[in-house]
Amino acid sequence: MPELFSTICDFNTLLAAWERVRANGGCRGSDGISIASFSFDYETKLRDLSNSISSGAYHPFPLLRFPIPKNNRPGERFLSVPTVRDRLAQTAVFLATRDIFEAEFENLSHAYRPGRGVRTAVYDIKEWRDKGYRFAVDADISAYFDNVPHDLLLQKLDALFPQQPQILRLFKKWIRAEIYDGTKIWRLEKGIPQGSVVSPLLANLFLDELDETLMGFKLKLVRYADDFLILAKSQEKAEEAIELTDMLLDDMHLELNPLKTKIVSFDHGFKFLGAIFLQDGVYLSFPEKKKKKNERPNLPAKLDLRRYLEYKNSS
Repeated sequence: MPELFSTICDFNTLLAAWERVRANGGCRGSDGISIASFSFDYETKLRDLSNSISSGAYHPFPLLRFPIPKNNRPGERFLSVPTVRDRLAQTAVFLATRDIFEAEFENLSHAYRPGRGVRTAVYDIKEWRDKGYRFAVDADISAYFDNVPHDLLLQKLDALFPQQPQILRLFKKWIRAEIYDGTKIWRLEKGIPQGSVVSPLLANLFLDELDETLMGFKLKLVRYADDFLILAKSQEKAEEAIELTDMLLDDMHLELNPLKTKIVSFDHGFKFLGAIFLQDGVYLSFPEKKKKKNERPNLPAKLDLRRYLEYKNSS
């Protein structure tokens, strides 16, 4: 058994994953088992999970899909949440592989990474502005998380984990996940489910090629998930950057959102990641106080095991 896969299956890795999942909290999954319920005799459950993963018998339960309000915006977005057991398996993989992913990513990428975030992204933008890059392409990828093609994503994982079929098999199960919304079950044909532990790693991995290619063309890029700025010294260079990015994304089966992608300048001012950039100033808004977690999402009823088996037998 390869060493990396052995680390994922190790009881101590799963125990560290359990501590992390328990500390993060969160709702139950489609099997109806909450963190509080899982905590009873959790060591036995962790050993069972270890044996299931190492033997190849592990299969995730469908993700529980439900709507939540958008942050500071009207409308809703959907989360697709794994069961507690599957969150543990994904967290074990995250703990064992995060350094491998991190080594692959570029410094210009700031979302979902240790020691990075909105403030480091804002700092980099300020640095390029002060070096004479007074224009920028404020770019947004159309429904990025919903449209990532699975085959291309799995190819990138295969290159990152050569000769690690057990690990690739786990990622494939989570990428081509089954979804349950309370009324029906279906398989995800494309996209990265928002709500899974490994989704941030996968989101950054898929866009790493875009980062590297734009860097190869000597463009100055600051990316936060699927929102990014391409800094330029003139409007013409910014227009060229849009054309190049559009072609690159087309090869990745993605596209720029024409309603949200625009050329901006520091002289006229613009807002990015909640910060306002105007001439030589940067104005950060004060973070809103987090709402107390008294309001629980309205979750669909748990998935009946018999109903799930009927679905599996018919598919």
